[in-house]
Amino acid sequence: MDVAPTFGPRVICDVFAGTVNTRDNTLNISTVATPGHIRLIDCQVLKDQGFIRIIEFPDFPTVPYAAMSYPWRGVPVDSTYTQHTFSVHGAEHADPIGLDTLRHACAASLQHGCPYLWLDRLCIIQDNHHDKNWHIRQMHQVYTSCSVCIVLPGGIQRLVRLDEETPWIHRSWTLQEALAPRQVVVLVAWRLGSGTALSGGKSRQIHEVIAGESATAPLSFLLEACISGSLTFTPAVAPPGLEKPFHVETSIFNSLPSRNVLHDKPFWRPQRKSLTTHAVALTIAMDDVLSTDLDARNYAIWQSALLRTCFRPVDTILSIMGLFGVDLDPAQFHKDDRHGATIALAQAILRSGGSASWLGVGYRIEPDRCLSTFPTFPHPSVSGVAYVQTRGRVQEVGDLLDPVYPIGAALVPLPRGDMDDTGYLTFSAKALRVRLTRSASRGPRRTLKALDGSEWEVHDESNPVTSQDARCDDLGTGPSRLAYAALLGWFSRYSPGMSTAHDRENVRVMLLEEHAVGMFHLRSFFALNQSEKAYVLGWPERDFRVGGPDVPDEGPSVASGTGSAEGGDETFIS
Repeated sequence: MDVAPTFGPRVICDVFAGTVNTRDNTLNISTVATPGHIRLIDCQVLKDQGFIRIIEFPDFPTVPYAAMSYPWRGVPVDSTYTQHTFSVHGAEHADPIGLDTLRHACAASLQHGCPYLWLDRLCIIQDNHHDKNWHIRQMHQVYTSCSVCIVLPGGIQRLVRLDEETPWIHRSWTLQEALAPRQVVVLVAWRLGSGTALSGGKSRQIHEVIAGESATAPLSFLLEACISGSLTFTPAVAPPGLEKPFHVETSIFNSLPSRNVLHDKPFWRPQRKSLTTHAVALTIAMDDVLSTDLDARNYAIWQSALLRTCFRPVDTILSIMGLFGVDLDPAQFHKDDRHGATIALAQAILRSGGSASWLGVGYRIEPDRCLSTFPTFPHPSVSGVAYVQTRGRVQEVGDLLDPVYPIGAALVPLPRGDMDDTGYLTFSAKALRVRLTRSASRGPRRTLKALDGSEWEVHDESNPVTSQDARCDDLGTGPSRLAYAALLGWFSRYSPGMSTAHDRENVRVMLLEEHAVGMFHLRSFFALNQSEKAYVLGWPERDFRVGGPDVPDEGPSVASGTGSAEGGDETFIS
């Protein structure tokens, strides 16, 4: 009997780095690589000999490797850093790769016991649509299987210092790259050697990679340092004049608005509140204590995703599906079909028994008109922070989100249910009928003020109404839309190392408004004082079907043959 031969790893590229550049000789693996395979870079060869050696594996590799995380495009650099860079065939539109940066990354990989490095730019066939879609579906495994993820916050052209603001935390794909690996470190420009850093009551080691040039520190630690604004560093071997611990400003995961000046004190900068939201949302998702509460972690994932942006709207969902244990086929969605992908992800989460953990992640943002259980999505962008059109103007998402997380045991768990193909979520919740306040209203009524500024009167709680009565205006002037205040849950503010005594409006309530018989949309939210806990627990349980009210129209799917995402800027992972 004939036995098919077994082929092992093979070298598909072995070129001297000095011979490739950003113009006439880009690196090209498209003619030698096999679509649907994982490839890794040989770190030792590149570090010692300057050769880019790429190895292709027939099966998912079991060898130790590091995976890179960085913003793909739109990171400007000084001309000093563009002299030793090169581009990859099919990804010429992305920021070029800095040879020195790649050398530091390989050194950091070797320092963590990884002889190989996975870098999407070099390890994916950039002009092959099949290989890209295959890798998108494998992306979560790539990062869960790596021994360490190395973050380059300022992009792949150069290393940045801890006091430089970078776009990494604003990009969609970097969320999965921060949460999936077992260990995540940040590679930075650093001249102070190895030593001990202290911030927020926590102590961690900073490890020098290349003497006098670079070092790594844990991502989770630097996030907390960004929240406080600085860290205290004590060198293991102190240079002359630096024998005592000293402060290092830490703003690497912030984005400095132009209204601030360079010499503002870090902790008192006016942007500190909005920037903290980005770091805190990711910190919640990474928190080992909160990770045991699946709803809290998933809520933090959705909130972090909302704070980020990407060029292809569909990547907002494809970049996080693995974090929920979901595998969607990218070929089924057009690059602009964020609604279709969102519905598919939500359906898969609910089918597996998960909660609608996305409810309320942006309760101060207007709900999406086509998918109202979700907030309005940020504008697509190749770089920069996430912006959203809300309340008639464009605002930064970070200014509209509060760093909170749900606690089901404190009140009620987040709703579970199912979602249909049009995006309508069916669930049950404790609820009371409400109506817009009117100047002609008679008698004392309890009033609730929604976060969109509207005021609502609570219907007579002692006299339940029939469906027909509920649709009649209290003044007898004709039909009226049903509206309900529906309990969502208890939410606490995440403030590491700080008191939360001021946090009193913990009870979140949805404002659901009927737009067709039996069909509701989420209009806004109420934030009630924690003293209302017993009151809301006494509300009766009701069933709701919430979606719309508009119908999504984002173009044809790829599967129809009219919405191909191949070619140009539409195919890169940002």
